[in-house]
Amino acid sequence: MRKIFSVLLCCALFPLPAWSALAIGDFTLGMPRQQVMEVLNRYFPKVEQQYNLAYAAPMPYYRALEPNRPYLLGDVPIYLVGAYFDEADRLKQLSISFNVTDVERIKPLVPLMRDARLVPGTDGRHEVLVADGELTYSVSHVFDWTTVEIADKATSALNIPMRAHLDERIRATK
Repeated sequence: MRKIFSVLLCCALFPLPAWSALAIGDFTLGMPRQQVMEVLNRYFPKVEQQYNLAYAAPMPYYRALEPNRPYLLGDVPIYLVGAYFDEADRLKQLSISFNVTDVERIKPLVPLMRDARLVPGTDGRHEVLVADGELTYSVSHVFDWTTVEIADKATSALNIPMRAHLDERIRATK
């Protein structure tokens, strides 16, 4: 009994550094870049560095498009993966586009999607903020895919005003 108490006390006083529990399939926020790239290179013929120009300062990320063999989450095909890394080369944001527009097929595979709520004044974006960061998703009927994104807390703080700015620009053009 004393040993169990000692272990619990040590865990409470000296917690291990914990990475986010936000995950989709093979990817969990906080994963090392090398591990993420190994997964991407296993399924995609080309993984290229891109720059997301939606941010005030373009954010570099790695984009993998059109897998060379079936890449599935459960029974749902993955078409596109975007991976953003922090200064320590840890995954800080992930974007996955699935080849389906039926979100009910994805929700059992990414349970946090069930908590996401429609954001008024958008073209159907859903989001949920949690202690570790955020999850957003939207359906594109133009491309026939659903994009799900997760981001850590620090990146979420950048994403929120960026999305608000983009939402405002979209409303202004309508």
